[in-house]
Amino acid sequence: MSTHSILLALSGSEQSRNAADVAWKLAKKLEARVVAEHVIDSRTVWELLRNDKPGFIGSGPYVAVYETILCALKSLAEKLALDYDAIANGQGIQGECLIKEGNPVEILSRDANDHNLLVIGHFPSGLRATDREPCHYIRYSVAEGVSHQSIVPVLIVQSKPLSWESMTIVCEIDHINYAYIRSCLKLAKLLDLKPRLEFWGTGTREEAPEEFKQNLFESMPEAKAMDIEFEYFGGRAATERKELFHGQDVSKSVEVPSETLFVLPTRGIARERMTVFGMEPEAFIRCLTLPCLLLWPEDHNAFDVTGDLDLKQLSEIKK
Repeated sequence: MSTHSILLALSGSEQSRNAADVAWKLAKKLEARVVAEHVIDSRTVWELLRNDKPGFIGSGPYVAVYETILCALKSLAEKLALDYDAIANGQGIQGECLIKEGNPVEILSRDANDHNLLVIGHFPSGLRATDREPCHYIRYSVAEGVSHQSIVPVLIVQSKPLSWESMTIVCEIDHINYAYIRSCLKLAKLLDLKPRLEFWGTGTREEAPEEFKQNLFESMPEAKAMDIEFEYFGGRAATERKELFHGQDVSKSVEVPSETLFVLPTRGIARERMTVFGMEPEAFIRCLTLPCLLLWPEDHNAFDVTGDLDLKQLSEIKK
């Protein structure tokens, strides 16, 4: 029996339902458990009331309102859990649904450490910016916060994707992490997806594509036996391949095929987490246009890859 486990961040939104559908499909492929977790955001409720010290009135009325709101949110959470359990059980999904209270980003990021993957729905806040006041109090989504805090791979789900046929594994030419590549290839094999390696340049290291590929195979000889597509984007590709997200000019965004699952590596630098774009992941996904994006901390071995890959098994990945 598989020991793989998926943590699903659960809410009542359309994006969360899309995330659940994706998590269930992955669970069936991986023979994994799905633990759905809904976190009642008690922290934000209290911050919205904004009453630290008595002014015109004491804190009593504020505490009463706070408790009333929490009671309503708990009732809503219980209904959400019941409906989730009914649908998940009907699809034969193994797992459970948990309700917790506190800071959703901190709780989900912490609890994800007990799982192989965190799946979370997200509506890009950058796309909402034109429809709301610039001083809107809630500035970040839970997915944006989790993408920065989690040290476990995070699958961001915005819309229901088509069935994936391939996995596009993004790598930075100046910084190649072979453990990250091997882990992603392992997941591609488990999901029966054709692997595709994309190497993005930053303008610092220039190398002819064929020479680069030869050097890659010398450093990673097991890759020679794999049926892998290979793409090399030299120059400042890491800043110019902006079709993956909306920049300042939304009209210039390019549609990216949804039949491939993009994997973007992140790395911890001091207390920060960065993508190959030189951006914090939350800034990247704030304007994300892809239906799904898998953010992969390159120092995390999410699917227990040890040693070289099984070449015979990997060569059997379906096209």
